[in-house]
Amino acid sequence: MNGKTFFEFCMSIRQRHVEDAVHGVITELDENAVRSSIKFVDYKVDETSDHPVTATLQLKDGQLAHVRCKYLVGADGGRSTVRALSSIPFPGVSSPHKWVRLDAIVKSDLPVQRGPGVGVESDAHGNVLWVPTDNGRTRIGFVLKDELYGVDGSSVTAETVMEEARKALLPNSLEFVQLDWWTVYAIGQRVAEQFRKGRVILAGDAAHTHSSGAAQGMNTGIHDATNLAWKLAGVVKGWYKEEVLDVYGSERRASAQYLIELDKDVASLISGKIPERFNAPPDADVNEYLYGVFEASAGFGVGLEVSYPENLLNKTYPGDELSSTVQVGHRGPDAALFRPGARFPRRLQELVASSGRRFSILVFAGEVHSVDGFPTLPEARAAKYAELRQYVDSAESFARTLADVFQFVTVVRGEGVMQPAEAIGVPPLGKMAYDHTGDAYDKYGVRTGEGALVVLRPDGIAGFAAPLALDGIRAVGLYFEGFVEPRTISQGAPLWKVGSAVGEVSVEGQEEHTV
Repeated sequence: MNGKTFFEFCMSIRQRHVEDAVHGVITELDENAVRSSIKFVDYKVDETSDHPVTATLQLKDGQLAHVRCKYLVGADGGRSTVRALSSIPFPGVSSPHKWVRLDAIVKSDLPVQRGPGVGVESDAHGNVLWVPTDNGRTRIGFVLKDELYGVDGSSVTAETVMEEARKALLPNSLEFVQLDWWTVYAIGQRVAEQFRKGRVILAGDAAHTHSSGAAQGMNTGIHDATNLAWKLAGVVKGWYKEEVLDVYGSERRASAQYLIELDKDVASLISGKIPERFNAPPDADVNEYLYGVFEASAGFGVGLEVSYPENLLNKTYPGDELSSTVQVGHRGPDAALFRPGARFPRRLQELVASSGRRFSILVFAGEVHSVDGFPTLPEARAAKYAELRQYVDSAESFARTLADVFQFVTVVRGEGVMQPAEAIGVPPLGKMAYDHTGDAYDKYGVRTGEGALVVLRPDGIAGFAAPLALDGIRAVGLYFEGFVEPRTISQGAPLWKVGSAVGEVSVEGQEEHTV
């Protein structure tokens, strides 16, 4: 995480509290958006209708209701009814191990109790999970012995789980003050053969299941949601071509498959067995291998290195000129930037936030230099920027001809600029921000003497990069033309035009107007 995020700490919060927080935000937007105790029963598709999908739901009182929609998203868990009705295969394997997870207020003489999560070595139970969580609770996890699980686990009780937890932590003591929750489950490692089938889309456990060993259950579901939400909304709103939904399927399924392979290693190592592919010597320490796997996958685990291959949305500039070293398909780096006149910095990711609607075009204009005591862009680069500005405002620009899904952020290397238009020669494209230290330029691999254009997708993934030039901005337009629908409503006059003057006519008794 070092240098890749402004949140360089680990905080464990139980899933129910995260769900409550998310539910609260959704309720603020629409109090009827989430309805519990409603059962999905069936669906049918009629492509001749404007809303082709008709879903049948069973309400609390047992009555059936029919909902018409354009797409059906199955996020209904590992036993997904949507997936089953859609005849989407769910291949994979089931581990022979049965795992225990519990949350409780406990007392113990472990050396580390309320610090970071640790793994405790146990001769009887393999690697025991010990993670301090919220509100004084501790999450404990371990492998349950087969003889205790029995045939179907029906004989396992809370007393069984607590007694085995005490044994797993020997020779240290463990006292239960309050047991909040416990579960015993088998590990199923499965990935749906397709995440999209016509009008049906799968997400979360409906699309992939795995153990909790790598702590990726809810995290992976959230990655599905952040990848899908803006794509689906854009297609429904008519902003994006339908092929964008196929990109969701290819990106997230590949990520899920990687997670499954990682999960197989983690599950085996936690259970005390080193996978054969490591070719470990007979006297190898299983915990050393477990640590190595966690260390190698840490970036993926915390989400900072979740990445996607080149596709419709992730493209490399076709020319030979390398304007930025940022990797398309990877998360756009965060950096501290200053708005004009601000004493305190803002995160780049805050400046490009757009509720998931807009692609952000970062215009790295380069470094300003002092001219007569005033910070100014060098003449050659100022001319390039003015050319870009004029193109963006022209009738041929993609910002005029395509659906309104763009926003610009101009990033200048330097400080002391109070009047952006004077420093760069023309009114800036979008928001203006200053990189005082060169942090953003370094992380995006942009030379301050040349500048660059970098496109960030609504989910923060870098989609495209091009030179700070007219050819570069036109290449950005071609990139967008591949998946953004044409604009259906005229935008009217340009935002700014070189050499134009604005006059106001204000006469008493008449409506004011500009000329």
